Amino acid sequence: DLPRNMLINFPHLLADVNVVVLATELSLAGARDAIRLLSWLKSNAAHARPIIVANKIQPGANEISKADFEASIERKINFMVPYDIKGASNAAKLGQTFVAANRASKAGGVLRDIADAVIGSVDEDGGTTADAGTDARKASLLGKFDLKKMLAKPKAKANA
Repeated sequence: DLPRNMLINFPHLLADVNVVVLATELSLAGARDAIRLLSWLKSNAAHARPIIVANKIQPGANEISKADFEASIERKINFMVPYDIKGASNAAKLGQTFVAANRASKAGGVLRDIADAVIGSVDEDGGTTADAGTDARKASLLGKFDLKKMLAKPKAKANA
């Protein structure tokens, strides 16, 4: 979470960043800001992979359409988070994160997908980055060890 003016004053903050999540709304102001930020990222942090997230999506109530927004920013939107005020209120009431309080909601599922894309287990198109024939758990070094086999089996009690 970084204010826009921080980028201009402190561009070195993004020197070691690999992924940038650009959250916006489907509005003219959101499109203008997204264009500015994407342009800045292209010139100052070309190594960072931007993920475009449209937030607070309401069917039929957006200021501009998804197609017009994508045409104006010259990129496709990677994720669209539905507007869920009841879920946000529920999470605040329970004192939990949105995803933890709303496991079955559409917005919670999209937020989990965004987290997977940020950590790299899912690419921007929704496919897994691991090979199709391998289990994602087995792709890591720790996943190659079978910890259950390493545990000592309990010895049978000897009958006397």
